[in-house]
Amino acid sequence: MDLKTTGKSRLPWHWSRINGVLRTESDMGTAAEVNSSAFGDQLVSDAIPKTWEERAVKAWQYYVEEPIVQNAINSWRTFAIGDEIQFNCDDEDVKWEVRDFAERVELNKLIKDSVLQCLVKGETICFKRPAKDGKDIEEVVCVNPISVKLRHENGKLVEATQTPETGEPIDLPLDQLLHIKWNAPSYSARGNSMVVTAFESVELLRDYRKAERAVAKRWTTPLRFIQVGGQFGQKTIIPDQKTLNSVRDMLNRMDLKAGLVVPFYVKAETYGTEGQVLDTEKKIKEIKEDIIIALGLAKSLITGDGPNFATAAIGMQKMVIMLKEIKQVARNILNWIIWDWQKLHGYEEKSINYIFNDLDLTNEVDIKKLYIELFDRKLISRNSLQIKMDLNPEVEDSHTETESKQPIDVTDPKIIIDMVNSGIMSVEIAQEKLGLDKQKNRPATADWNYRPPTATGDFEFDTICDECEFFDDENNWCDALNRETRFDSRACRSFEKKRDKEACKCGQ
Repeated sequence: MDLKTTGKSRLPWHWSRINGVLRTESDMGTAAEVNSSAFGDQLVSDAIPKTWEERAVKAWQYYVEEPIVQNAINSWRTFAIGDEIQFNCDDEDVKWEVRDFAERVELNKLIKDSVLQCLVKGETICFKRPAKDGKDIEEVVCVNPISVKLRHENGKLVEATQTPETGEPIDLPLDQLLHIKWNAPSYSARGNSMVVTAFESVELLRDYRKAERAVAKRWTTPLRFIQVGGQFGQKTIIPDQKTLNSVRDMLNRMDLKAGLVVPFYVKAETYGTEGQVLDTEKKIKEIKEDIIIALGLAKSLITGDGPNFATAAIGMQKMVIMLKEIKQVARNILNWIIWDWQKLHGYEEKSINYIFNDLDLTNEVDIKKLYIELFDRKLISRNSLQIKMDLNPEVEDSHTETESKQPIDVTDPKIIIDMVNSGIMSVEIAQEKLGLDKQKNRPATADWNYRPPTATGDFEFDTICDECEFFDDENNWCDALNRETRFDSRACRSFEKKRDKEACKCGQ
């Protein structure tokens, strides 16, 4: 650190105060030395370790410590797997058995852990332990792939050994082991982590954070230099130790909100709060976008911008395809477990379907409407429609056949009354469905032999409303009962025969 005075040479009484302690210029020599190792680790290739185990450990470290990495990985897993996986079957009894089995071995938790290991560490290893009698699967666990050593011969896995943290190595039988690699060809021995491509960006992000902390520390703890004495005109003032101590105590006890009067030979300078500050916020934002792109997410989802709608739509479609690949990893694990369980219980001919409660990034409603319209126009078959809806045609046909054999249970009172009025349902069945007492609610029986009494006694039994004096034929209205009626309705007790209009005129 080059500290210059007003003279040509550096004066011995030029002092500095750091954290309230006076130091001579000779003591500052060691502080001015530059650490030679500060720029030693600058190679880009050093960010990615050479061995698979080191890459997997570093990827897991970034997943645990970096929020942006963790959120991106969890988003992929949530979009693909969803909240819970349901199991369906064409046989009702088998359906409930497989659901009980999935709950007992915690298949949902196993799938989520396995997919997480596959995305972060590059591969997942599952191990199933059969029951003692060999007729069921006792346990299925997700093994830490870093603890497993794999040996291949001619591209084929021949041995798997787990090295736990404590204890002796354990040999894992290959017939009870499932090894799935992520983003790796068949000839590759180990998979590739999704986080590997973000290693350099994450380390750069951490460097910017260190620079931001250093800037913040420099602004909050400035460096102050106190000069006592010096050359003033023709006079040179050389302070003694007592003068230095008094100036030090004076500055330490001063009120920072008020001024301080000092002798003319005392001068204070503060360094650290001036000059241009590094704009780390913009740099950190750019690095975060690079990490998001490295983890496979579309930049438009993070920044909200993009060149055009077509490019954004293609990016979304690419993400949907990648979600299907992640979902396929879960299906492979489920098939490996469920098919073995079916074989042990003799259910090989049964069809078990997996239903993922996932989040679809596409416009699911519009696409389903399109498929339904194509089916209505007979452009696609019913099986194709069910497959597009992520349904198993065999399971749905079995359920449809079972439901068609069961009677329809009608519970809506309005529908029951309409069915009784239409003659579809009898009154006794309607009372039973509505929970009414049949003895107290007997339906009224019509007496078809009933004939209304006559007012004049000179008309026949087949008298109708049209012959009644109270019937208004223009409005189909009965003035005696104040209600609508028909001209051909049977006359009631209020019947009064119409008078002959011609006879009335003659009588007048």
